[in-house]
Amino acid sequence: MQEQEVARIKLAARTEFLPAAIAFVRDASATLGLPKSDAGRLELVVEEACMNVIEHAFEPDEQGFFDIVIIRKPGQVMVAVEDSGLPFDFRKIDSEKEPGLGTILMKAFADEIHFLNLGRGGKRVELIKNLPYKDVDAYLTEDEKKESPPAAPAKEDIEITLRLMKPDDAVSLARCVYRCYGYTYSNGDVYFPDRMKELLESGLLISHIALNPEGEVIGHSAIRKDYPQAMVAERGQAVVDPRYRGHGLLNNLLSAVMKNAKRLGMYGTYSEGVTIHTFSQKAALAIGGKETGILLGFTPASMFFKKIQEGEREQRQAIVLMYTRLNDEPQRDVYPPFHHEGIIRRIYELNNYKRTVKGAADAGEQPELPPASQVDVSIQSDASRAFMHVAQFGDDLVELVKFRLRELCLRRIDCIYLDLPLSNPGAQRFCANLEMLGFFFGGIIPELYDGDVLRLQYLNNVDFDPGKIEVASDFGKEMLSYVLKARAA
Repeated sequence: MQEQEVARIKLAARTEFLPAAIAFVRDASATLGLPKSDAGRLELVVEEACMNVIEHAFEPDEQGFFDIVIIRKPGQVMVAVEDSGLPFDFRKIDSEKEPGLGTILMKAFADEIHFLNLGRGGKRVELIKNLPYKDVDAYLTEDEKKESPPAAPAKEDIEITLRLMKPDDAVSLARCVYRCYGYTYSNGDVYFPDRMKELLESGLLISHIALNPEGEVIGHSAIRKDYPQAMVAERGQAVVDPRYRGHGLLNNLLSAVMKNAKRLGMYGTYSEGVTIHTFSQKAALAIGGKETGILLGFTPASMFFKKIQEGEREQRQAIVLMYTRLNDEPQRDVYPPFHHEGIIRRIYELNNYKRTVKGAADAGEQPELPPASQVDVSIQSDASRAFMHVAQFGDDLVELVKFRLRELCLRRIDCIYLDLPLSNPGAQRFCANLEMLGFFFGGIIPELYDGDVLRLQYLNNVDFDPGKIEVASDFGKEMLSYVLKARAA
């Protein structure tokens, strides 16, 4: 299914109109599939967001309005609160020692929370809840649920079929993921066949699967887009049934995925190679992928690989950012921070990107920055990580990031990432000051937001053992050394 706006309610910023609107949100979300208990809790969270607008977004003598928007997304219900009132005054909240909006909402429930700045269009808070579809447990037999010795490896000459995944394959894929990981796989979508069906139908997910002669899904790889027209996608969900490891399935699946993405005209794909082993990194290298960064502590400790590791990990694990270039991207000028220019040039040169590295003198006389920055925040509660994206550089950027960082740390989010657009000279101007807050170099992701971003990372009391990080290539080792030195600095 495609994303669909179900309802939009425009309200005067007055409390007497709020109860009727909030009741509608509760009933509409229940109609869309949320259990009544979740719909009731969502009602309370949306009311809190609306009250924040009514009390703080407009001057006392101003007749303000705001919108409540209900959107049905693939596998999810989203309620957004939009207003075009006063910018978010984090200094006022900070000085009065009051809880910020982010803290209030994060104390409530949501699978994802986004804080978006719309520029002249105002601001928007998005609360996203996954629909409670049946998970793989409903499709497993009692024998499959019982712990048993691993099945014998399949014969090497067995006939295996590779093809694009169809929505009807979702149940068989869920079984395959269960055989590989039990319930520990970090991407929870694969355990919910109906959610996977909707992602496939929407065009946000394009998957390839491998089938054995009995028609079982025994392998899977996919690309996931942020929106259907995206030119860069995340490559992931690479899974191979333990019985069929050693058959070259992972490389074959990745090759099929990349060939299809190239045919679609995409600039490239990026992936997150795990470091508990080097299999996924080597598979990415085999199809032309190159390392562009290393994120420490990115993967939750609960992810477990059957027949690869013994016992459950005790700490979060690093991942290697791997980018595979498929088609020519636009020529772009980039402004890397001076102290990271060397490693960023190396990344560009190894990947043959069409980039011109600029310094401060090349930027010319820069226009005066606006007083207010725009920083969008996205929180993935289950994985305990958050992403901040600088949508607009302003004079208050460091103070705003510091405020949001404190909120996220108080919420005990483990890993926090900050993306700086490299096509903006502001990346050079602000990077060092942001690193004084505790951020350090993570890597770059090409063309992520209509241009490259420099990703900084922050670990909120996360332990990790550098000796347990395995990287597959010489440049990967060079990158790891650089990231560890950046953290120490």
